[in-house]
Amino acid sequence: MMNILKGIIASAILATAMFASSNIKIIDMAEAEKHYEAKSALFLDARPNNLFQRGTIPGAMSMDYKEYDKLKQFLPADKNVAIIAFCNGLKCEHSDHLAQLLLKDGYKNVVNYKGGYPEWSEKKKPAMGILKECKEESKSAYTPKRAAQTIKGATVHLIEGDDTMIDQFWFAELVLSGKIPANVQLIDIRKPDQFAEGHIKGAINIPLVDDKLDSSKLPQDKLNVVYCNTGMQSIGAVSSVSNNDGSLVYFDATINCKGNDCTITPNELF
Repeated sequence: MMNILKGIIASAILATAMFASSNIKIIDMAEAEKHYEAKSALFLDARPNNLFQRGTIPGAMSMDYKEYDKLKQFLPADKNVAIIAFCNGLKCEHSDHLAQLLLKDGYKNVVNYKGGYPEWSEKKKPAMGILKECKEESKSAYTPKRAAQTIKGATVHLIEGDDTMIDQFWFAELVLSGKIPANVQLIDIRKPDQFAEGHIKGAINIPLVDDKLDSSKLPQDKLNVVYCNTGMQSIGAVSSVSNNDGSLVYFDATINCKGNDCTITPNELF
C-alpha cells in the first residue's frame, strides 16, 4: 500500500511539474463524456490523420498540431467556444502542444482531455472511423504478408507498400519473447526521463530535438528500429532523416514499460 501511495504522489508531482507553467485545464473522461453527451464542446483530435481515420471520438475534428497553421482556417470564428483537445493517452503531448497553439490564437475555453482516445476506446464509448472489411479472426500464428529481406545483416519483414515501417505484428512477438533479430538496434526517441522510467531491453536513447532525429548518432552497421510511446513520433522521426539509406525504420506500436517490463500493442492499419 505504501508503494502504491508513493507512486500516486510521484505521479501527481510529475503532473504538477509538467503543467506548472501552463494555464490549460486538464479534464478526466467523466467531464469529457459530459461535454460529448451535451454537445457542448468541439473535440479536436491532435493525433496524425492516419490515426484519426482508424478511430476517434464521434464528431471530433482532425487537428494534428504539426499541421495547425494549415488547419486552423477550419476552426470556429468564435474565440469563446469550448474546445477539448485530446490525443493518444497520458504520455502523448500532442494535445498539450495543440492547446497551447489554440490559446496563443486567442481561444479562451480550451481544456485538455489527457486520457484521450485510448481511454475512450477502452471504456467502450462511441467511436467513429473508416469502415474496414470485417475478417474472421484467425487463431493461427501470424504470418507476415511481405517476404523477409536482409538489411545491414538483419533479416526482417517490412510492411507492404512502406519500406520505412517494420511489420509491427511480427516484430512485437519477437520483442516480447526476447528474440529480436541479430543486427537490429532499437532506438528509443523519447525524452531521457521517460527512457529512464522504462524501455525495451537493449534499446538506446536518442531523443528527438525539435521533432528531428540526429542520424549521426545512429549505429551505422545495424538496422535501426525507432520507437516511442504510441508510434506517432516514430513516423515523423524517420521522415526527418533525409539521408536514410533504408537502414532506418519505425515500429508502429503502443508501448508502455516499467524498467524492462513492457506491454506492446501493435497499432492496426486502416
